Amino acid sequence: MLIEKHSPCCKRVMSPRRVIFGLLIGGSLLIGGLAVVWYLRWPLEVVPVALLVLAGICGGILCEVHRRRALRPYWERGCMGIRWRRRFPDSPKAEIREFLRIFIAAFAFNRTRLGRFSPDDRVMDVYRALYPREDGRTDSMEFETLVMELQRQYQIDFFALWREDITLGELYSYTRKHPG
Repeated sequence: MLIEKHSPCCKRVMSPRRVIFGLLIGGSLLIGGLAVVWYLRWPLEVVPVALLVLAGICGGILCEVHRRRALRPYWERGCMGIRWRRRFPDSPKAEIREFLRIFIAAFAFNRTRLGRFSPDDRVMDVYRALYPREDGRTDSMEFETLVMELQRQYQIDFFALWREDITLGELYSYTRKHPG
């Protein structure tokens, strides 16, 4: 196996399958570029730009397919409002929605997904659905955005109470103790 170092503390293993897949994609792009030059008579200067645009579009589509597949368990369930109301019967719906709006905005989810998250959902599970550990992608600072917005809204130190297994319900209960 090949090992690629990204930083001193992180090693990523590249499987032979990934290497072969990458070579096949690269070879296909090269053949496609040559075909465009020979058969369509495009200027040679345009081909690299067209190939980069095509690769970017294909990469974006692949990332979106991965994202949708990973988040499918959340999107396929019904509204979780009843679970929030059972867990927090004294909380107004508007407060629960505001908390969920902050969470949705931090993860850049569509506002129509507001009711799909349960108080039992772990924040790290949602994050790992977007960024699996073996995936080498960098994140979009979802946690940083979430913490900054919750600190701004509720004035509490979320770094002090953070745990790997913290749920949305637990986070919301801390906001109830320190309303904004």
